[in-house]
Amino acid sequence: MRTKDNYSFEPVGSVAPSAPLVEAVSPTGPPEACCNEEERPSDASIMVGCGLLGWVVAGPLLAILTALGGKYAADRYEGPIAESSKAVGRIAAAAGKKA
Repeated sequence: MRTKDNYSFEPVGSVAPSAPLVEAVSPTGPPEACCNEEERPSDASIMVGCGLLGWVVAGPLLAILTALGGKYAADRYEGPIAESSKAVGRIAAAAGKKA
């Protein structure tokens, strides 16, 4: 079954010449300025948090691997793995401050 396509295109010249097509937005600051101390956990808290998580799941060998792997991912990569490692580090840091 085929539907009738109703597309309309307007040439760029038909738009008012004073109207901007794209507006430039200036950045708010350097990327480092957006992350404060609370946002970026320390390396030790990342390793402790990931190590405890690995120990609960599979024991001491996986605890060592997840501690080192979590720190490596948090330092080298940007993405879901790095963000989860940083989140575990923030949780470990908050627990350390409460204790």
